[in-house]
Amino acid sequence: MTAAALALLALAGAAGLCYWLVVVTEGAYLGSRAVASLYDRGASSYDEIKRFDDVDDARALGLPLARGLRGTRRPLVLDVATGTGRVPLTLLRSLEFEGSIIGLDLSMGMLQEAKRKAAQHRERVSWLCKDALDLPFVDDGFDVVSCVEALEFMADPTRVLKEMTRVLRPGGLLLASNRRGLDAFLLPGRAFSKDRLRVILAELSMTSVEITQWQTYYDLVWARKADALGPREPTAAVAEVLRCPRCREQSLLWQSARIVCQGCGSCYPIEKDVICMNQR
Repeated sequence: MTAAALALLALAGAAGLCYWLVVVTEGAYLGSRAVASLYDRGASSYDEIKRFDDVDDARALGLPLARGLRGTRRPLVLDVATGTGRVPLTLLRSLEFEGSIIGLDLSMGMLQEAKRKAAQHRERVSWLCKDALDLPFVDDGFDVVSCVEALEFMADPTRVLKEMTRVLRPGGLLLASNRRGLDAFLLPGRAFSKDRLRVILAELSMTSVEITQWQTYYDLVWARKADALGPREPTAAVAEVLRCPRCREQSLLWQSARIVCQGCGSCYPIEKDVICMNQR
């Protein structure tokens, strides 16, 4: 093989690697900042590219979530990696859902798009910019915790699942998606086999695990946190479940444009109605 042919082969390999790193895996192996940057750039066109089906989302996500909350007074939902607000919006469209939602994402661009789309529900939705590896919430704070089409882009999906179950109240409902098929093969270390996923969830005290095929390359995972404690007092606002991600204290002073931790002095700005709690 000539030097020119070798050079072309090397160039093709490099191009293929770049395509895999940026397009196929959406920056997942380049770090969380790279993922957030890619989503920031594509936030305005994200829904157009994805072409979500509102009817299918209601059938597969919104209605099952709302029905899983029957009997819960003023439920509080956390949607991890909320993107442009797909899960919050499908829940809010359901007449059966009467609770509040916190949408969390690392991409400010996606959060601003979600906020725009959910403007008519602004009294029921709060937006928070933060990664999911260390959720800034108290233990057992939410009636539902969801994460759809996002675990595979996390630096440590197992740790994210652990955090999601930590902030889920006993008896609460967990919803997550898991890559399957060819997509799982192209994302090594970021997707789980069904057996491995069941083991992880069992170790996290999750029961009633159901894993069903959803779309072409995803499974939907439903589970309940064990040891329900019975009725609980409704949680009315994000202030009741939020804690400082640095010192983990709940002594937060809310001001007009920022939140200040009275325990460690950390300051978290509120930018365009989005609480920013990333480490800076």
